[in-house]
Amino acid sequence: MIRAAVLPGVNPDRIFIVGHQASKTNLVPARLPLQVGKKTPKLWLDVSFRLQMDQWDQYLTVRSSFAGVFPTEMGKDGLFHYDYERDKRDSYPDAHLQIAGQDESMAALLPGKPIVKLHFPVGGKRFRPSLEDVIEFLIREGLTEGKDGYKAVLDRGREKFRINQLRAAMRRSPDVVAAFIRDHPDLVKE
Repeated sequence: MIRAAVLPGVNPDRIFIVGHQASKTNLVPARLPLQVGKKTPKLWLDVSFRLQMDQWDQYLTVRSSFAGVFPTEMGKDGLFHYDYERDKRDSYPDAHLQIAGQDESMAALLPGKPIVKLHFPVGGKRFRPSLEDVIEFLIREGLTEGKDGYKAVLDRGREKFRINQLRAAMRRSPDVVAAFIRDHPDLVKE
């Protein structure tokens, strides 16, 4: 079960933590075993979201998110992870993928910088992968199993995420929305 917890003493920019077994007293979410039924998990999914109200105090927005895949429940070294940090202050992309592993070609190009330290961009603030995308990747690539009907559940969740992202993009760009409506009046329903 994924729960939300409010960071104590944080105001006016309240931060909400969402993750497996998160609570007011436990702000570090636990990893989810990737398994069907009672099978022994081969992988663990570490998921967390830090949410806050937007600048107008009207919509809950993602401040940062993390979805990482690990070979053990408690180990530090993961296989890969997707990160999102709103308005990231260093030169790395807000939304990025980091992959553990070794590659001789990459090592020759970037001596002293392992591949896990590279931040592969994945769509930016609005069009980053959803948690459903990560889960579907794991199932399709045979890294874990999906229950019957998983695809429909993931598709519904992904569609909600995409609509929310589109609405947020529209709120931030009303001039683009107005121009689209002006240029395509036949698409507007009364």
